[in-house]
Amino acid sequence: MRIFRIAALVLGMLLMAGQADAQVSVRRGSRSATDQPRTGRDNKPKKDPKAATTSSPTLGKGDAAAAGNVKAGKENGRPLTAPSDAKPADVKPATPATPRKNATSSPQRRQPAAPAAGGKTLRQQAFDAYQKEAAEETPWQHVVYREIDLTDEKNASLYFPIEPIDGLTNLFRVIVDAFAKGELKAYEYLDGREVFTDKYQVKVEDVLDKFQIYYQKKPATQRGGADVYEIDESDVPCSELLSYYIKERWEFDQKHSKYQARVLCICPVLHRAGDFGGTAVKYPMFWINYEDLRPFLRDHLVVSSGMNTAARYTMEEFFSLGQYNGTIYKEQNLRGLSLMQQYPDADTLKMVQQRLDEELRAFKDSIWVQDEPVEAVEDKKSHKKTAPAADKTADTDGDATKATDKAAAATDKKNRRTKEAVDADALAEKEANATKKHSARRSR
Repeated sequence: MRIFRIAALVLGMLLMAGQADAQVSVRRGSRSATDQPRTGRDNKPKKDPKAATTSSPTLGKGDAAAAGNVKAGKENGRPLTAPSDAKPADVKPATPATPRKNATSSPQRRQPAAPAAGGKTLRQQAFDAYQKEAAEETPWQHVVYREIDLTDEKNASLYFPIEPIDGLTNLFRVIVDAFAKGELKAYEYLDGREVFTDKYQVKVEDVLDKFQIYYQKKPATQRGGADVYEIDESDVPCSELLSYYIKERWEFDQKHSKYQARVLCICPVLHRAGDFGGTAVKYPMFWINYEDLRPFLRDHLVVSSGMNTAARYTMEEFFSLGQYNGTIYKEQNLRGLSLMQQYPDADTLKMVQQRLDEELRAFKDSIWVQDEPVEAVEDKKSHKKTAPAADKTADTDGDATKATDKAAAATDKKNRRTKEAVDADALAEKEANATKKHSARRSR
């Protein structure tokens, strides 16, 4: 019996020693989990080689399993737990690792606003997108071609000044400057159609040589860039450019309830006479898409009128507000004929041009119901106020008319009686004369 008691006592002491070693390892694991700095993308604690290699030679099978679970929990980054037979009072709870702040859990920082494309504001980009809307979205449209005569006083803002002065320049210089620098595309002038594709795009050097405009060619400063053509201000033939052709589309924008005339493209026209004088001949140069030209027109001002040189607005506003005066020389039709081909007579042609212009400008009157003018409303109000007085005057006039009619009727009756009496007297007198004659015959 003593031997069994001694063996049981020894086993109990061994078990107690194993539990103590397990508690010590658990405490070491909890300290390493809370004190170690976290590094890396997954924020896993670094392994402690000392804690990993530390083991007790007196552990039993159950204690070794418990220690293995503690070690596995430490390596996987999970909260550490004590063995099942450990007392809660003797074991310190392990501090869980703080989660990493990722993009989904933390509020996103406000990113700085991206720079506007091409130096344009968002409002300007939206306006340009609206200008480039497809023509099929409009339920009604009519395309006409106009010739803008720069000798007309209303179009003088596009012609003067011929030489740049006080920060002002004319439209042709703006076009030539942007075209020579390769910033503006131009397309071949085709009679009856405008095609804005690479196939019909004209080169700067070909246009300058064709119209005998002197220039100086400089190679591109950057690799793969376009050549630059410098033109002296005195070599730009502004004095010979006396008109423009524009393609204009009158449309009703149902989306915005707006009726407007929109310029689609523009063509500068040179007027040159021969070597021996005579009538100047028109030479259309090229077509330019107005949407490509619009950014350059925003940067140049024009004088509104000669009476007030302080009132200025941009060239873009000059076209968008319809400040120009142009003569219709063609309207879009199935046959593609100009008005001169359809109406050879000069007087008839002028009448047709005026009629088309008036119909286009008056079309908006047939879209909306017009309000009554203020004068008509005031006339109605004044008519209502004077109506009772007018009725009284009408009643008075009616009574007077009735009295006059009664007097006239009485006079007519009197006149009729007097006539009857006169007839009776005449008849009596006639009978008396007959009696006298009869008595005279008897006395004889």
